Amino acid sequence: MNKRLYLSFVLLMGLICVLPVEGVISLVSEIFLIDNEIYRKYVPPGRILIGVEMESDVLYKLSSQSEVLQGGLLRKGFNSLSIDTQGFFEKSGSHKFVLETKVEDSLAKKEITIDVQLMPLYVVQKRGEEKKKYEYTVSLFVGDRLIYSTRKFALGDLSFKLDLPPSDGVYNPFGLIDGRQPPLNTFSIPDAIAGLYQLAKTLTSGKGKESQDKTIQKKQQIETTYVRRNASGDLWQWRALILLNTKDLDSPT
Repeated sequence: MNKRLYLSFVLLMGLICVLPVEGVISLVSEIFLIDNEIYRKYVPPGRILIGVEMESDVLYKLSSQSEVLQGGLLRKGFNSLSIDTQGFFEKSGSHKFVLETKVEDSLAKKEITIDVQLMPLYVVQKRGEEKKKYEYTVSLFVGDRLIYSTRKFALGDLSFKLDLPPSDGVYNPFGLIDGRQPPLNTFSIPDAIAGLYQLAKTLTSGKGKESQDKTIQKKQQIETTYVRRNASGDLWQWRALILLNTKDLDSPT
């Protein structure tokens, strides 16, 4: 009987020691990539956005190869971390980070791995080759009858230079006012009141936050394309697949 009591006591003490660490780990409910406009440009993204959903407020530290990158407080709910991508899009590879969360004396660690897989698609421009000029023809038909036709040029081939007439030396920033226009330095009081009312209503309703939450695109992988020159100086179109993986790490005793 005494042996059973002793084993029960040892088991209970073990659970008490383990529970605080497990409680901290469970505070991080989700980690994901945040889809954003930075992945839809013609250059490699300069940063990767990571979303972290928390069950409670915790202190955190984000590090890579023992170098601390960020630190502070993760609030309950949604948080975002920005990771610099220097060296990410030069060759395929994995980049590991450690997210440490701490509550009182309990510490939990998660390993975050960002895997980048690169694939060359095609040559956009050879080294020393002149930039290609594109011309498009737009035609409008009604049945078999041509109604309208015009030529379109690439935006880079168009000239935006304006030929302005010579100045007469008279400075008149407001142009001619014929008396029928309202004075330029006045405004409608009813319109101003209506605008302020609408602004106050938006700020107090909380709809802005709900709209922001709905726009967050949670991803485990994101694909992006961009152009970059290789070692030979040729301009290539590249495709990059960004993948996110996480796992728990043992905390030090």
